[in-house]
Amino acid sequence: MKKEFFGKTPSGRDANLYTLKNDKCEVVFSDYGARVISFIFNGKNIVGGFDTLEPYFTDDSHQGATIGRVANRIAGARFTMDGKEYSLPRNDGDNCLHGGDGFDFRLWEVPEYDEEHIVFSYMSYDGEEGFPSNLAVKVIYTLTGSDLSILYVAIPDGRTPISLTNHSYFNLNGFGGDVLSHKLTVYANQYTEVGEDLIPTGKRPLVIGTPFDFRKPHTIGERIDDTDGGYDHNYILHPTVFKEFDGKKLGLAAKVEGDEITMEVYTDQPGVQLYTGNFLGSGADFHGGIKQVKHGAFCLETQTEPNSVNHGHGFYGLGEFYTHATVYSVKKM
Repeated sequence: MKKEFFGKTPSGRDANLYTLKNDKCEVVFSDYGARVISFIFNGKNIVGGFDTLEPYFTDDSHQGATIGRVANRIAGARFTMDGKEYSLPRNDGDNCLHGGDGFDFRLWEVPEYDEEHIVFSYMSYDGEEGFPSNLAVKVIYTLTGSDLSILYVAIPDGRTPISLTNHSYFNLNGFGGDVLSHKLTVYANQYTEVGEDLIPTGKRPLVIGTPFDFRKPHTIGERIDDTDGGYDHNYILHPTVFKEFDGKKLGLAAKVEGDEITMEVYTDQPGVQLYTGNFLGSGADFHGGIKQVKHGAFCLETQTEPNSVNHGHGFYGLGEFYTHATVYSVKKM
């Protein structure tokens, strides 16, 4: 494990980089946002990120970050719990996206690390971004061969909604071009339909006969013009293949094939958000001065269904634990 200074946060605190490395790959993390900064495999960096800390302060694409307290969109930037309405930041039109000024803009503690894993911890206090109750959060990254495992554990001291995810942007061919030629399989029979504001309509159509059908491999770009600007949709997972990681049986959610690298995503979550970098292109340069391009990366964010808090789901109380496990497994083709 290598630790090095990354820069000063807006409040003047030190942010650091931490590197996990083995004979298969090298992954760099930062305590600013408990995020993945880079992921080197087969001579390529396959995760988007910046060379310096400052671009992350204003980055609205959430590069590599841990997302919380609630991932994805909450309609109307509000929810009702136990008869009381809670108001949240409106940072996506009239909606709240990724918890407002959320976990990716916080400096996390690093209570533990070694050659194979690193633990990030954060205390989200009652009222932060409008969410009730204190919430103690840990994110544990483990690098085993070329498998990057993420385990989330969150413990509230009172009732609150919780849904965490990771927002890494992947390009398995290395950055600089788009990902439209990547072949994608998503193990789901249904997706969550959304309206113009990307809030779920309540319908969960079958993918068959639609451009959202990735039950068999299709390139990302094959039918992207039949969508409204690209994919930004939750898939309701129906895995048929399971694999054990550190004693946890996880289902195969998706598989992506680049020119030389394949990635499989395993999770215990009910959904995965496919996002195809529809709004990339205007942000800071990626590592090495590489310009951002539209559809220059894809995200596979394992999660609960968007806006589920407004349908009574995703709440945890005193004495309850939120856990979530996901593995990004890469290999040469």
